[in-house]
Amino acid sequence: MLSYLLIIVVAFSAVAVSLIQLVGEYFFNQRIRDDQRIAETLSEQIGESLVSLDMDTLYALVRGAAEENAGRVLVVDAFGVVQADTLSQLSGTRFYNQEVANVLAGAESDYGFYDTGVSGNNFWLRSALSFYENVSSMNGLYAHAIHHGDQAVGALVYIATVQEIYENLHSIQWKILSWLIVVAALVLILSLFVMRIFTRPIGELSEGIRKMTGGDLSARVNVRGRNEFSELARAFNSMSEKIEALDKTRSQFVSNASHELKTPLSTIKILIETLLYQDPMDPAMVKDFLGDVNAEIDRLNRIVSDLLTLVNMDSGGMKLNLAEMRLNTLLEEQVKRLLPLARENGIEINLSMKEEISISGDSLKLQQVIYNVIDNAIKYTPRGGEVETTLTRSGKRAVIRISDTGIGIPAEDLPHIFDRFYRVDKARSRATGGTGLGLSIVKQIVQMHGGDIRASSAEGKGTTFEIELPLQQNP
Repeated sequence: MLSYLLIIVVAFSAVAVSLIQLVGEYFFNQRIRDDQRIAETLSEQIGESLVSLDMDTLYALVRGAAEENAGRVLVVDAFGVVQADTLSQLSGTRFYNQEVANVLAGAESDYGFYDTGVSGNNFWLRSALSFYENVSSMNGLYAHAIHHGDQAVGALVYIATVQEIYENLHSIQWKILSWLIVVAALVLILSLFVMRIFTRPIGELSEGIRKMTGGDLSARVNVRGRNEFSELARAFNSMSEKIEALDKTRSQFVSNASHELKTPLSTIKILIETLLYQDPMDPAMVKDFLGDVNAEIDRLNRIVSDLLTLVNMDSGGMKLNLAEMRLNTLLEEQVKRLLPLARENGIEINLSMKEEISISGDSLKLQQVIYNVIDNAIKYTPRGGEVETTLTRSGKRAVIRISDTGIGIPAEDLPHIFDRFYRVDKARSRATGGTGLGLSIVKQIVQMHGGDIRASSAEGKGTTFEIELPLQQNP
């Protein structure tokens, strides 16, 4: 606000000085031209009278000119002696003045301004140039040479008030000052208003940041209007929502991971305690229990391995070993790999490919994607069902569809199947050996390849996973 006021004051001052200077120069130049015209005309008329000392004619001429132009006229001879004065005050005296001296020394004309009021410092000038005694007035003095033939015989002095010019300039100054005060007041009020507009959202944003720093991740900022501050508020709210969602996801992830790890550990503890307190030990039961312990340890290994994989992905530590590869070959290998499992469960597995399709991808990681999806389809399809895998091209993308005729996924669970540790049927998923992390890993691998994965399902009729991957671009 102070900066705005300073700028306004400096700008107004510069404009005021320039304006007054320009107006003053115009007024004074105009006055000099008017006085020059009067003095030149009169000096041409009185040359003969001054030389012949025809005082009556001389006085009549200067008296008429003074009355007509509301000024004072003095006629000075070549020796500086006043021969005629329209106020009859200085006749017969020597006139001491720089402008007159310059003209008598050979200059054609000269001009000066004097303060002839009581504020003046020179009493002689006040009495010589004032129209009325003890009246403060700014006067202009114009001296012009009087010629008789080619010879300069004296000087004509024309004195006229310029007080009106100074008063006009002072009036302009006061008007500019008044406008400066008005504008400064308006700027002050406007600055306070603008500061309120600016500082309020900044204050709210600072308060929101303070709350977030204090641990309140639900802090939000009110969004008003459409400007830079509202965009900043929207960005802050969006960031807050993402941080809050990330914190909730982290907390949920830790909770789910703890629960998933606790279950097999609890099972192992129960099995071992049973063996410890079994006396005498039955070798068959010991072998059976140790087999269960081994299975739970394998499950723990799978959970830890999947967790490490997700952490590696989240931290950006997992890198893709991209190379040109044929999706046809990859699908054939994974279907062939899972064919024994499908036959064991009484499920028919089919593969349909109409053309050769190549992409740039990480073969090992994409094998994990296809294997995981087809394996899930086999696990959740009843005996006598069917799993079908197709490969097609859609624009600049390869599309892999894996469909089954299994139990399907309820509509309320479908949006969450790619969430970590999410299970549609927790008991059944554990029975099949799932960790609840497989589809999360699948989705991240597909996205790392610049692709997308979607699922559609009808409960009791089956599920279809659709994987899109960008095609190999020809150089």
